[in-house]
Amino acid sequence: MEHFNKPFDCTLKVTVDSAGAYEERSIDLVETFNYLIGLRVKHIDMQLEQGFVTVTGWLPSGEKTLVLWRDVERVNYEALNRLCEKLAINPADSEFEVVYINGDHNIPAVFTTTEDEGGITKTLKIRQIEPEFLQRMFSVEV
Repeated sequence: MEHFNKPFDCTLKVTVDSAGAYEERSIDLVETFNYLIGLRVKHIDMQLEQGFVTVTGWLPSGEKTLVLWRDVERVNYEALNRLCEKLAINPADSEFEVVYINGDHNIPAVFTTTEDEGGITKTLKIRQIEPEFLQRMFSVEV
């Protein structure tokens, strides 16, 4: 699970021969996750120097989706809240139906307008990347 806290530096030990020798290889968690969820990618914005990557596209269900990967050490709760404001990730005005985010966060998933504004309650499907990734990567169907 610690790989998900620093997703841009992920390596795995891969066996290279039958004697058990291995070498470390870089793993692209962002691209692997896109594949696992069947995301039809529209755009990838790599802001590695700022500690995050965003991927937009559509799930097979047709839902417009944003996947937000971050280096949890560099983009903490406060920085994540600012980033989400900048990217308009909240139920009040989000253009996305589903948002995946790695690591713990406190992004609101429900927003209610006042009676003067029509009293509408909007929800945003926010999902954690880690359980979805692991379930899809290692689930076995018979």
